[in-house]
Amino acid sequence: MKTSAYKFVKLWINKIDFYSAKKYLNKKTIPLSVGIFFIILILVYLLRPLYFDYDTKREVLQDKIKSVFKLNAKINGKISYRILPSPKIVFENVNLNFEDSTKNKLNIKEIHILVSPLKINNIESLTFKKILISNQKIKVYSNNLKNIFGHFKLKKKETLVVKKSTIVFVDDQKSEVIFNNFNLTEKFIQDKHQINGNVNFSNNKINVKFYNKIDSEKYLKIDIPKLKQSLDINFDPESSLDNLSGELKLKLFESILLLNFKGKDNFKISKSYLRNKFINSKINGKIYLKDQFNFDLDLDINKIDLRKLLINYPILQNGGISKKINGKLNILIKNSDSFFGKIKDIKMKIEFENGDIRVTNLNAILPHQSNIKSNLSFLMNNSRPKIEFSANFNSDNTTKFLRKFGIYDFSKKKTLLYFDGVIDIEKKKVKFKKIIKNNNERIVNDEILSIESSFNQNVLKKGVLEILDFFKFKKFIKETL
Repeated sequence: MKTSAYKFVKLWINKIDFYSAKKYLNKKTIPLSVGIFFIILILVYLLRPLYFDYDTKREVLQDKIKSVFKLNAKINGKISYRILPSPKIVFENVNLNFEDSTKNKLNIKEIHILVSPLKINNIESLTFKKILISNQKIKVYSNNLKNIFGHFKLKKKETLVVKKSTIVFVDDQKSEVIFNNFNLTEKFIQDKHQINGNVNFSNNKINVKFYNKIDSEKYLKIDIPKLKQSLDINFDPESSLDNLSGELKLKLFESILLLNFKGKDNFKISKSYLRNKFINSKINGKIYLKDQFNFDLDLDINKIDLRKLLINYPILQNGGISKKINGKLNILIKNSDSFFGKIKDIKMKIEFENGDIRVTNLNAILPHQSNIKSNLSFLMNNSRPKIEFSANFNSDNTTKFLRKFGIYDFSKKKTLLYFDGVIDIEKKKVKFKKIIKNNNERIVNDEILSIESSFNQNVLKKGVLEILDFFKFKKFIKETL
């Protein structure tokens, strides 16, 4: 066989008329011929990986991925080679784990890994340059987030790129939140770690930038250009995932929230504040993130315009507060403007629980030697949202207090008043359970019904927030008294 092939080649060479071919060689054809020859050689070289036996080398390739990209990969599908637009190995049906975790792996249908064209003699010599995940749908589970974040702090040899993919975030209750058109580039340059990315959520583009100079400057920036909202976190140089510390600055709806934080799962908040055109407050306390988001914060408010705050941020509309916001606020307000006049030394505790809001131990000093104590429950997680309330009003100068409402002939100077009831938010109706004057004088049912009718007609006709309208409240007071 070998002898026959030799004879064939020899016969073919003898048939070539080199003298005749010589006349086609000149200054133009020689460089062209040499160029074509080298192109063919390069193509033959670049096409070699097409014929590698990848199935028998799966473990070798998995080890390479772990070594270069710090990812534990299980390749379940086909492995192939593509030359254009650049040499790459294509892996199908891949499971990615972080830090040897076996829970909630990332399942990706196709991964591209770019290889160096200079080292493709065999599978063992392949040099991975970049991992590319493009046009994929990836499910990310909440209990795997820590491992994912931990992965990004590991120093890697090469770059990770995600393009035009969809991220499906699955929380502890199996609810899904979808992020579209997710793009990310992660790379290490010497001692500098950079992550740049963007994603679309609720028709808004969100940009993300992370910078980490090892043992030095660290910051995270997230912004939503369309809404003019941003989050900036500057981490302390010694900050790590096991002990985070730094300064968080959030710009949201013309408000600025600044938090100085320190902790791991439970964060201590100190020397912090919330500011906007309605409120200026100091914040201290704790925020808990271990199992679910929770907080226990002290708000020391210098000044607040409660009416404008509630009108601009109507918590009693649009579904109220998210069920995922749970915690306590201990609030002290030095003074606030209201239609009663200046209100001073307001104290209260606000509890958020599963979409409901409870205001307990509310105590405030009103103008003209008056004060009020109250408890309120905003029950938004019911089939029919409602407000349950109770209040004690006490005034040593009722005559002067009522002048604000255009009443000048009220004879009793001292007044004690207790009332409780419920407001049906959807029906815009109040129902008083009882009203008691001066500790023992109980208002009869007929009078209560009359007061309810007046309140519903004058105050609640267009909605609960109309309680904040001074002129409507004034009309109700005058009509009742």
